[in-house]
Amino acid sequence: MKKLPLIVAGLCLVFNLQAQSDHDTKPQNQDTKTTSWYTSNDTEGYIKIEESTVDNKTVLTTEVVAKFDDEQLNFTLVSTNDDKKLLFPSRFKFTGTIDSEIKPVTFTGTRIKTVKNGVSFWNFQGDFVDQLEKDPDIQKFAFAKYNATLKIPERTVPSFNLWSIIPNLEFSRKGTFIFNSLDETKLYVNMNQTVNYLGLEEISVQGVTTKTHKFVHQGKGIKKSYFWVSDDHQLLQIKLDDKFTFSKSTEKQALQSIEIKTASVTPTIE
Repeated sequence: MKKLPLIVAGLCLVFNLQAQSDHDTKPQNQDTKTTSWYTSNDTEGYIKIEESTVDNKTVLTTEVVAKFDDEQLNFTLVSTNDDKKLLFPSRFKFTGTIDSEIKPVTFTGTRIKTVKNGVSFWNFQGDFVDQLEKDPDIQKFAFAKYNATLKIPERTVPSFNLWSIIPNLEFSRKGTFIFNSLDETKLYVNMNQTVNYLGLEEISVQGVTTKTHKFVHQGKGIKKSYFWVSDDHQLLQIKLDDKFTFSKSTEKQALQSIEIKTASVTPTIE
């Protein structure tokens, strides 16, 4: 079976905190909901992020319908987090296709408890196709048709949440954000990842030139990814795998390429 491309781990890192500044300007404890869309000139499809706050918990729904080289990704991940900082997830559910050569899968993860030093125990249930991982820096958890309680290392951040954390980091070169990244699509932990601030850079989004703050995410086993954040901490653009650039867009633009592709293969009824 062909191994899932590293680009998926990149996808699982960025689009989750676009409405953070909106939450900060609204009354405490008020339920909210925001949606952000991202498209790319480098590939077909879109990424949609919906963030809602209910009873002081933040629920993130990430929908990926996009093609990367020969791989068609089509999945949805829903994660529930203890607060809007997204550092303490308590549950997530994954449904969809992460590799063109395997069938869609569904599984859930629920945090049971957290002990000293931030180590947590999770129960996972669902279906998954096991893939052998020989890298010593990757802690592998997935196995076929499972129901198990697993120990997750300290300083482990779910990859979808990480991408939403980046826009809230300080615009300063003084510090490095060091963490382990849990890939929710395959249930393994990539150890010793880092995010660093690179400085100011102008980019073009929707034909408008904007001054942004640039970050880089890097670590063993992945290619570098870059993130451009506005002064008000909104994620505007991402470059994945040093190849695919996604920019903030609109629902109409996001759905247009999918609609055009579908229409092109629909037979004419005479």
